[in-house]
Amino acid sequence: MEDIPKQGSQTYQFRHAGKPLPGALERIKAELRAHGAVAYNLWLPETHYLPRIIHNDEHIMGTVYGRYKGGRGALIATDQRVLFLDKKPGWMRCDELTFAVIGGVTRTRIGPIGTVVLHTRLGDYPVRTFNQKNAENFVDYIETRCLQENSSNWGLL
Repeated sequence: MEDIPKQGSQTYQFRHAGKPLPGALERIKAELRAHGAVAYNLWLPETHYLPRIIHNDEHIMGTVYGRYKGGRGALIATDQRVLFLDKKPGWMRCDELTFAVIGGVTRTRIGPIGTVVLHTRLGDYPVRTFNQKNAENFVDYIETRCLQENSSNWGLL
């Protein structure tokens, strides 16, 4: 499996401190469930950290929870950006990616295990997962957004 890039160019451009608004975790969990997250995903530290970095007007459109070469983490697609989040006690890694740097997404499946690779100009983000519904929703949303980005750029040529 390929390495995940060490650091995104936009890693420190979002807020990740302070208390989230009341009810933010419940709203985020509801959005995660709507896009295929299972109960186990809702207990992970990445999920509980999301209210600190998801803006009030931002909505989760797809996620992939799973393993990557450096441990366990999640790819989170919102209506505004894509996040790669790995949260451990006393340590966090979060890369923020705009849709402009995303080149595409690949999904493979062998039996119950699937791999989603988010291809970006900064490098690839491969995540192995067992939740195929979640992975499929994430891939569908990324492909749709990439097509929208490409069609809006045609007017610039």
